[in-house]
Amino acid sequence: MPDLSLLEIIGFVVPGMLICGLAWWTAGLIRILRQRRALRYTDRFRAEELTGRVRRLKVRGYEEQAIQLAQAELGMPVNVARSWVRSI
Repeated sequence: MPDLSLLEIIGFVVPGMLICGLAWWTAGLIRILRQRRALRYTDRFRAEELTGRVRRLKVRGYEEQAIQLAQAELGMPVNVARSWVRSI
């Protein structure tokens, strides 16, 4: 087994931590951007919950029901709701 010095170990750990931090930040940014339109109509907690419900409906193939849910819950216009559901 090779003998690694502390500087060599830090040389591997620090870039790895930076990459993990960047991935974490990017995932958070994507989540926020997906909720951006819903946040105009409601608070953050409700937007997260609604985004999850819409995503589940869309994955199951019920895109029209997801659009109707966005309209009913948030009062979004039809065009905005349709665009938002497709972007999720």
